Amino acid sequence: MTTFLFLVQLLFIGTLIIPAYAQTERCNLLLNATSSNFTVIVTPEAYKANTAYTVKIDDDRNLTNSNNVTKYLLQALSPQNVSVGEWDVVDTDNCSSIDTAVLNATQKTANWTSPGSNVSSVEIRAYIIFADKYATFKTVPLNKESETTTAPPNTTPNSVPVVQSSSFFIAVIQLPLLLVTSKLLS
Repeated sequence: MTTFLFLVQLLFIGTLIIPAYAQTERCNLLLNATSSNFTVIVTPEAYKANTAYTVKIDDDRNLTNSNNVTKYLLQALSPQNVSVGEWDVVDTDNCSSIDTAVLNATQKTANWTSPGSNVSSVEIRAYIIFADKYATFKTVPLNKESETTTAPPNTTPNSVPVVQSSSFFIAVIQLPLLLVTSKLLS
């Protein structure tokens, strides 16, 4: 009976670790992402609170590996690098406390709703993840209408935030707790 309980616990832990690893791997790719020149179209173009936006990724560069795109990731960040607003997508990740919309290779458009709070501007970050574990990104700043300028926006951020996942850490902590619990029950 003790052996059976131990095996069930190991299977349960495995179900926690595998999704955590997949998320960690995807989020870790963002650390080494390189700036690219694909197109990200955000409509409307000016930032307003409580507004629905459409974010579309258009990568028509005829890349040899463009057919190897596995995922598109989208993030919306305040000037303080804090995740803001809400993505209306089926699949999301939390990469280092940044809400990340995950789109499959055929889905290049997502809807985002800006927060109701008074935020001065938002930066939309789009990532393309390729099958060979390579990632590229582009940023699009959204400024309040009165703050928009005629100069082209800076599309290369000074830095990409450090992306880490705590899911694996939580799974590792749960292992000793489950083992102690099984010893207490037997």
